[in-house]
Amino acid sequence: MMFYFERRRLIESLAGTLRGMLAMHESFKGWMEEVGVSMTEEQFSKLAKYLQLLKEKNEELNLTRITDNREAWIKHILDSLMAAPFFEKPGMRVVDIGTGGGLPGIPLAIMFPSAKFTLIDSTEKKMAAVAEFCHKLNLPNVHCIAGRIEALAHEPGHREDYDLALARAVAPLRTLLELAIPLIHPYGYVVTYKGPEYISELALAGNTIEKLRCEAPRVFRYSLPEEMGERTLLRFTKKTVTSDIYPRRDGIPTKRPL
Repeated sequence: MMFYFERRRLIESLAGTLRGMLAMHESFKGWMEEVGVSMTEEQFSKLAKYLQLLKEKNEELNLTRITDNREAWIKHILDSLMAAPFFEKPGMRVVDIGTGGGLPGIPLAIMFPSAKFTLIDSTEKKMAAVAEFCHKLNLPNVHCIAGRIEALAHEPGHREDYDLALARAVAPLRTLLELAIPLIHPYGYVVTYKGPEYISELALAGNTIEKLRCEAPRVFRYSLPEEMGERTLLRFTKKTVTSDIYPRRDGIPTKRPL
């Protein structure tokens, strides 16, 4: 009799999990259609698996403060994929600066398998976890590097080699642009994820934009579903080759922003 009740509870639990996944699938599919991005069943399954891997590793490395499943789908996955419209052609080279636990790079790599992604973070343990995620998710289009952008941005194969640089919750805009602009080729894009406070950051970044010779940004505002926050994407276009002095040596862009 005890076995019967334990088995029944297990079945009910699994059924509840399945109902939750189906509901999440329909909600997420609707949100993605609003953004103009189609999604396969395999891609949804990989996104779900990534969140599970992130949650499990978070107990060890503290990769995210978000533990609620629905909140994670909205604030991690959907928010990351808001940059999808900037993937304008197949085979783009993309760098994710300060990727942390793999955001926004991994969700975008799942959705755009023809693009080539380089995910960079200075914390070796985080990048080891991200590399493990990519292996388990079978993402051959992702390369993971543990290192400082200040050094990598001066190396062949990275300097002015990317079509698109992404940065989410990394640094103030003045610092971020000095790190990101040298990585993209002329007329490539830097896309930064910001909140509604971007106006004050942008006001402080006028000198940085001028010195790095990029255009004033295009601003894309959006609201996350279920009142989970106002967000902004800033897209900067690089106009010409960047001076060899940028980015300055380790720590200087943070300590003395342009």
